[in-house]
Amino acid sequence: MYAFQLFSAMNSGSRFIDEVEIYYVIPIMMVIAPIVYWVRLRLFEKYVLGIDLKKIEEELEAPSDLEVE
Repeated sequence: MYAFQLFSAMNSGSRFIDEVEIYYVIPIMMVIAPIVYWVRLRLFEKYVLGIDLKKIEEELEAPSDLEVE
């Protein structure tokens, strides 16, 4: 996001700064924001809460000894 603003500020031929950059930033942020949130969620679950989702999935897939016949 700041790269567009920096480029506009460095471009001395531009009369208007920050007028059309938002149209370029929105689609990029629509891709980057979910990826960053997903990475944060995975790190938070693993290191802060101590939850390992792979172990939970393995426990759910393993047959239970308490199955009713």
